Amino acid sequence: MPKLIRFVLINSALGVLIGWLVAAAVVYFNINGFGDLVLGSSSRIAAIFILLVSFGSTFGFAVMATAVMLMPVDKDEFDKL
Repeated sequence: MPKLIRFVLINSALGVLIGWLVAAAVVYFNINGFGDLVLGSSSRIAAIFILLVSFGSTFGFAVMATAVMLMPVDKDEFDKL
């Protein structure tokens, strides 16, 4: 696999993982009653799915974009990654 593709995939996966952890923390710590709202819903699975997809895609894109913007421009420095 090309190095740049692997770089983007790893950073996107890391961002998705961070997003899922933040979403779990929001539900677990019941921030503004959001945990009660999600867990008390009649369609709990759909609510959790939407929550995980939205947080995962947002954080995944943010971490990937930040990694690309901070990527070294020199080929020798990029090869060290």
